[in-house]
Amino acid sequence: MKCVEAKGMINRFVEKKLSYQELEQFLQHVEQCDDCMDELDIYYTMHKAFDLLDTGTHQNYNFKEMLDEELHMARRAVIMHRASLVLRDIFFAGIAILALLGLYFLFIH
Repeated sequence: MKCVEAKGMINRFVEKKLSYQELEQFLQHVEQCDDCMDELDIYYTMHKAFDLLDTGTHQNYNFKEMLDEELHMARRAVIMHRASLVLRDIFFAGIAILALLGLYFLFIH
């Protein structure tokens, strides 16, 4: 992924509107690219600050810590999604094997 693509996804990342595939590619890029991570940090901070101003809550927030938590949760979501795809594939492979065994025993024996 190029920086232009990653920077174009920052808004959708903050708004949690990336598909799992996009999210995985985005995370891989920003974890390797300091420029894109800096831009994500700036946009995330501005977005969250404006959200908090709209709600009327005025406290000291650690936006960097909040972003780190968002990135951590996004990584976990990608891992869980990949695991669910693997489990789905294993399940359907098991069903296919059972069906083939059933046909084998039905027609061969």
